[in-house]
Order: sequence, then structure tokens, then C-alpha cells
Amino acid sequence: MLKQAWACLAGWIAFGLLVEAMSGYRIPALLDDPIRREMLRLAHAHGTLLNLVLLAAAICARLELVRIESGVAILLRIAIISIPVGFLLAGVWHFKNDPGIGILLVPVGGVLLLWSCIQLALSTRN
Repeated sequence: MLKQAWACLAGWIAFGLLVEAMSGYRIPALLDDPIRREMLRLAHAHGTLLNLVLLAAAICARLELVRIESGVAILLRIAIISIPVGFLLAGVWHFKNDPGIGILLVPVGGVLLLWSCIQLALSTRN
């Protein structure tokens, strides 16, 4: 989990720098398409913040503050990948005024994230 958290955190930060550079250099593919711009920003924000959550979970597991079952860890890792990737895909390929089909990954990841957080809360050591 630590490797995934640090590697993906670096990737989403780099992606955010790319989106900001595209905005700064006035790239029409980003600026002329408000849906693409919003979805790519959401992908960057969720990817960065959710990987910080994964990093915190991994540190808590290492310090034995929580007991993370392997199934919960897998669901958490899938959720943290699927939410930002869903936003990314929804922005890259989208319909005229709606996000693309990739947006369907976001609620699935949200449910998995919620379930994982509940399981982690229940496994917290007092």
C-alpha cells in the first residue's frame, strides 16, 4: 500500500502540473472544453487526496493502529484508483454536454471507498 500510495501520489501531482501547464499556455483542447477542464481537475484533486488517504491507512496499519484485512485493503486500493481514473476517462472522451462513460467508475469507487472506511473504522484499536 505504501508503494502504491507514493507512486500514484507522484503520478497525480505530475498530472496536475500538466493540467496547470495546459491552462497556463492556453491550450485550446483544455480551455475551450469546460467539461474536459472540470473532469481533469477533478481527476487530479481526487487522485492526489485519495492517495494521501491510502498513505495514511498504510501508516496506520504499519503502526498497528488499525488491522486491515487483505480484502479491505484490495477494495480500498481499487477505490482509490477507480475514482480519479473515472474522472480522467470522463474528461478525455465525453459527449457534447455530459461526461463520458468513464464517469461510471466514480460511484462504484465511492461505494468501495465508503465500505473500506467503515471496515477500517470498525477495526481501529483503542
